[in-house]
Amino acid sequence: MRYLFFLPALLLGGEATAQTFPADSVQLVDTAQALTAETLPAPAQPGWAKRHRTLLLGTAGALVTAGAGVAAYEWFDEPVKDFTQSKRTAFTKGIAHAVEPFGRAVPLHGTFAVLLSAGVLLKRPRLREAAAVSLGGFYLNALVTQQLKHTFQRYRPSSSLHNNQFEGPEGSGKNGSLPSSHTSNAFAAATAIATVYRDTRWVPPVAYGVATLVGLSRIHDNAHWASDVVAGAAIGYLSAKASFIGYHQARNLIKRHQWRLMPGWYNGTPTLSASVQF
Repeated sequence: MRYLFFLPALLLGGEATAQTFPADSVQLVDTAQALTAETLPAPAQPGWAKRHRTLLLGTAGALVTAGAGVAAYEWFDEPVKDFTQSKRTAFTKGIAHAVEPFGRAVPLHGTFAVLLSAGVLLKRPRLREAAAVSLGGFYLNALVTQQLKHTFQRYRPSSSLHNNQFEGPEGSGKNGSLPSSHTSNAFAAATAIATVYRDTRWVPPVAYGVATLVGLSRIHDNAHWASDVVAGAAIGYLSAKASFIGYHQARNLIKRHQWRLMPGWYNGTPTLSASVQF
């Protein structure tokens, strides 16, 4: 215990001693500090690459994904189809059957609901954030994916021997191979969760691993070409990243301004009005 009392005494003693320094000594110290500040170089500013690291990584990722999609379409779609269909076994069918629900809307909505409920009940903000970002990414992804399906109307590998069969926007609406919605849904959810929990080492590999298995299962089941899966993965990833950015921008906007929610009743129907004060 005496050491606990000794430390404050030492600090107080140091302060008392400092007050007895002659004025010229203090002036010398100030002069030395000023000279040191003048002679030391200014701290180095981060280079352009470091300041724009996120932009560069995003651009590189987009280029790599685009290249992978083009390569899959030009060289790999049909060979990959032939290979996977010739290697199907009871084991691979079981894996594909197990992971396929992770790309469907209903199971994913159930997952988002569990995350949101757990976040509210356990008072875990990150769980609530993961649910909100996942839901936003899912709907943005669904909008883009369905529009592209309608635009391309590509034949599935189960109904065509070649990967270059497209009906286009004026088609019958029966063909919607490009992009893979199972894959885009899975990657939207995986990217949202992996981004929110990016500092938890095991979460991103598990999330992206499950999403990758969903994409591979669509090739295995002869429901999509490899290029459909690559396109779906890119759309899901970008949708979730956009949702993450939008979520934080909206949250900052709410923090800066005063929001008021007013419940009401109109013609027998409950209503909720919102106002913001700038």
